[in-house]
Amino acid sequence: MNHASGSVEFWSRLGSAEGAESAAIWLNCLGSGLGETAEEAVILLAEAAAGLFRPAAFWPSGRGAVGQDLAQVCEQALVMRRPLSVQRGRRGLLAHPLLRDGVLMGLVAVAFSGPVPPAAERWLHWGEGWLARQWQGEGEQASAELQERLLLALDLIRVALEAEPPGEAVHALVTEAASRLGCDRVAVGFGKGQVVQLAALSHATQVARRIDLVTAIEAAMHEALDQATTIRVGLSALPEEESSAGSAQDLSWLDIREHHRLIRDFGSEFILSSPFAVGEQEKRQAGVFVFEWTEGAVVAARVRQAEALAPILGQVLLERRRAGRTVWQRLTDWLGDEWRRLFGPGEGLRKVLALLLLAALGAGVNAYGAHRLSAKASLEGSLRRVIVAPYDGFVAASRVRAGQLVQAGEVLALLDDREMRLESLRWASQQQQYQKQMDDAQAQHNLAQIQITKAQIRQAEAQRELAEAMLRRARVEAPFAGLLLSGDLSQHLGGAVKKGQTLFEIAPLEGYRVVLQVEESDISYVSLGQKGALMVAALPGVSFPLHVTLITPVASIADGNNHFRVEATLNGQDERLRPGMEGIGKLDAGQQRWVWIWTHRLFDWLRLRLWSWFGL
Repeated sequence: MNHASGSVEFWSRLGSAEGAESAAIWLNCLGSGLGETAEEAVILLAEAAAGLFRPAAFWPSGRGAVGQDLAQVCEQALVMRRPLSVQRGRRGLLAHPLLRDGVLMGLVAVAFSGPVPPAAERWLHWGEGWLARQWQGEGEQASAELQERLLLALDLIRVALEAEPPGEAVHALVTEAASRLGCDRVAVGFGKGQVVQLAALSHATQVARRIDLVTAIEAAMHEALDQATTIRVGLSALPEEESSAGSAQDLSWLDIREHHRLIRDFGSEFILSSPFAVGEQEKRQAGVFVFEWTEGAVVAARVRQAEALAPILGQVLLERRRAGRTVWQRLTDWLGDEWRRLFGPGEGLRKVLALLLLAALGAGVNAYGAHRLSAKASLEGSLRRVIVAPYDGFVAASRVRAGQLVQAGEVLALLDDREMRLESLRWASQQQQYQKQMDDAQAQHNLAQIQITKAQIRQAEAQRELAEAMLRRARVEAPFAGLLLSGDLSQHLGGAVKKGQTLFEIAPLEGYRVVLQVEESDISYVSLGQKGALMVAALPGVSFPLHVTLITPVASIADGNNHFRVEATLNGQDERLRPGMEGIGKLDAGQQRWVWIWTHRLFDWLRLRLWSWFGL
């Protein structure tokens, strides 16, 4: 076959064919140049929606399937995505993938009665170029139309989003859409209850509610929303292939009588009504676009654009309407949605939960429960002893640290006692000298000197006893058994301490008091002797009974709220408790209705607010 004449014939036949017919013509033209040994051929094309490859045409014409060997080679070539030439017995098999921009579009396979001719692969490459040119033309046309549609959608969305206030977005959008799509009128309405109300009409800033045009448009919108499908009326002005399922031809005259009346009474040649909604919304959350063209202005491409744009633009308008609602409208809509879901079909779990809530409210109104006050709590020792430095000196040794248990008389630390020893020796020596002076005065019968010397002896003895007492206090001992709350001299060995400086703090292990920080709003429910329980963070799940012993009439601020210090005593002792532990205390405040327990704080706050605002 001559390639030049073959290509001319090919283009003349292929240019007027589409789809499967185009593939069959292409394969027949291809088969005529494969040589006399070619037995059969098949072309597989991809189905984008299903992700599968199905036979589009067979050669010679009239065949309904290919041999098993050729089918296996097709599967292998699709998996490998490259040309495959195989010899099976006396038969040669050739499979050639058809690629466009790296995407596998299809595959052509040929079986020969002998070996695969070398010219067959060149002929397949040439044929692939013809097919690629047709795909390229179709793709460019579809791409151009898609690009135009996307740009128009972006422009209209921008107009809807930039218009302020939100109510003006509807008017701006329909006016711009009418101008860009060549429409005589574009209207949009939103569902409200069981009816549809016109929201905006192109080239009209205000819409009167009683004119005949508005009434007719709203009737057509209601008709489209009831049918829940796109309605086209006047399709005789469009090519036949532009019709689609759900258009006016699929509906009876009674289903679209309001559209016919709108055309008859107001001069439109073609009407497209397209309802829109976001998700599975109710009618009040949906709307309808109505596009009207006059005679001679109807273009199939513009109709397709309008039909594709309606759902997108409708969603933008609904979002803007929702964003512009007041808080009261949002609350009303939410309550309405919940009410319809509760009493509508289905929603079994919601109905069960509502019944359980009603049962809980009924029980709360009629049943009584324990009213318990909750407050932050901490443990303190009933006695807190401070051990201070007896004199100015230096730390010689440290035996314990804070957190340790100590026994009565146990040495806690040692102070340097060398100066005290020297002081004691000095006053002892001084006392001996005074004693010798008194002996001499007695020998001389000097009564005045005897009295002076006796006073000096008593003074020296007192100073010696003081030095010895201070020497004994150099051993810092625990006054009783307990827990050291503070003090660690192990990091201060050799350091100086001042007289009266705190060295340790100790608390006994029995006799705790619980300090409760009760909120100001709850202090009126607290009384002396009131019982309760304590649970500390260190022992979760274990409660310790207590009773109130002191209510301090002075408030302190903590966490931004006023709190009163309430002291309580534990009814018993537990070796696991330690001073400084924190937890939660509960005080029993009697029996109250459950509904009062749940709501009294809210109503107390409301009473206070009403008093501050209105004096009520």
